[in-house]
Amino acid sequence: MARKIQAVTAYRPRIRLGDPATEKRFYELVSQRTTLSPGLIVNVHEIEIETLIGLLLEGRPVHTGVAIFTPSIDLDGDVEIKIKLDQRLLNAVNANGAYNGRTINAENIGKTSDELVMMWNTDHPEDPVV
Repeated sequence: MARKIQAVTAYRPRIRLGDPATEKRFYELVSQRTTLSPGLIVNVHEIEIETLIGLLLEGRPVHTGVAIFTPSIDLDGDVEIKIKLDQRLLNAVNANGAYNGRTINAENIGKTSDELVMMWNTDHPEDPVV
């Protein structure tokens, strides 16, 4: 017998990721949109990281304009960093018709997990989800 999670995993919509954009490519694109050279952008980025680390080590949440970084600690004393993305990023990628990447199982957008299970059971009668 299959489990419900198998059916949902097999049929749920998901993004087919392209090749990752390298830091170099990111810096080139930022450079094209500003008057800054890629080398200067790299330097500013490194300074941002060092500053972010310093503020987090002080126990301070940091609002960067891209995200809010908040230090947190678990029961073992391990410090983590919680990240909350700027709402503008989420709104931009979720704007109606804005996303133009590839989607696996795009035809299943909006279907319920029960509908995905029914699809699984139809395609896998020898291994149904019950």
